Amino acid sequence: IGVIAVASTGAVPADGVVSIHPYNRSSPRARARAAMSRSPTLRHVAGRLNVDPARDLRYQLWLGVACFVLMVCGLVAALYALTADRRVGEHANQTVLLGSRALQTQLALVDLRRRAEQALRSSTPATEAIERSAGAVNELVQSLVLPWNPDAGEACRRAIRAAVEDSLRLYRRLEAQPADGLAARTQRADAWLAESASFTVLADTELRELLGELTRAAAQEDARAASFTLVARNALIALAVLTALVGLLFGVLALRAAQAHRTLYGHLDALAHTDGLTGVTNRRGLDDVLPLELDRAQRLGYPLSLVMLDLDYFKRFNDRRGHAAGDDLLRNAAQAWRQQLRPSDRLARYGGEEFTLVLPSCDAQQAAQLVERLRPLTPESQTFSAGIAQRRNEETAAELLIRADAALMTAKRGGRNRTVIAGDQPQMTLPLRIVR
Repeated sequence: IGVIAVASTGAVPADGVVSIHPYNRSSPRARARAAMSRSPTLRHVAGRLNVDPARDLRYQLWLGVACFVLMVCGLVAALYALTADRRVGEHANQTVLLGSRALQTQLALVDLRRRAEQALRSSTPATEAIERSAGAVNELVQSLVLPWNPDAGEACRRAIRAAVEDSLRLYRRLEAQPADGLAARTQRADAWLAESASFTVLADTELRELLGELTRAAAQEDARAASFTLVARNALIALAVLTALVGLLFGVLALRAAQAHRTLYGHLDALAHTDGLTGVTNRRGLDDVLPLELDRAQRLGYPLSLVMLDLDYFKRFNDRRGHAAGDDLLRNAAQAWRQQLRPSDRLARYGGEEFTLVLPSCDAQQAAQLVERLRPLTPESQTFSAGIAQRRNEETAAELLIRADAALMTAKRGGRNRTVIAGDQPQMTLPLRIVR
């Protein structure tokens, strides 16, 4: 605001000569406009930034797929690890259960031998009870099986069942002998203890062998499960690290793409508000800027002038010199005029050969002096007509444009190559001196 006030305040000098100093240091906005004039296409800008949206999108898609695959693999590894842990727990429980059943089998064998001895010593018929005890022993022996390895210890189980059957046959044979008197019953009981001892020792030996074989098989299975659990856990850790790295790479690529896209969108916005031929603001940019400038002038209380410029007989110039020469005229005129403007001023191509100047902190008389300064800078000795309108309180952008355009029409009807201020008669311009 201070720069604008210094550049635009003050009365006209007594000698009637207005000195307008060109602004040498460009503002960021001016540098952006100059950069856009040097890179007129978004594709060129993307090439300078080394950005390929399609390539970046492919990379992001592949990284996303890789992250998904790694997550699935990690989930599978975690499930397998949990399964292995559960299997180890089941094996431990099964081993404890086998030990309990082996103890029950041993107690059943002792009970079978004791029942048979008591029955033979008392000469009490107990064949059915003895057979039930033998059946209970066989059932307990048959239950000593590993679910994941049912063949383990099968020979020991058969040997134990054979020893039980031999004990049962021995009991039946001794029970069939006559037992008249205490001596005969005692003799049968002693014969049972003597002859069944070998069967009992064989059954106990085979039972211990069966329990040892089942324990070894369970230990081997536990070792395999523990090894698999370790591998699964290591694989899960590795997959987690890879997923984190891929996610980090994806984040870096996404951040890079976001920054590049933000830059491209900025250039695209500049292209959307910049005239492709002349490099100045286009009609859309003017429609966006003018209301903002009017609001700022209304809020800060400084004058604002709008100038409509129209090259005289431009169609005739085009017909005589060609459209390429006409384009050069428009481009060179815009560049020459813009160099004489302040950073706060805005030059826009309104349409065709018609241009618009937005001059903050500038009244109509100062705007007329600036217009007269621009006339000798127009290339090809081309002339133009100008209409100036100064902002009124609470005036809209459309109303200001209508008044400036009406003043321009008055200048053109008055013979062209002149400046008309809205509401005034055509003005005599002051001599200008260019300060280098």
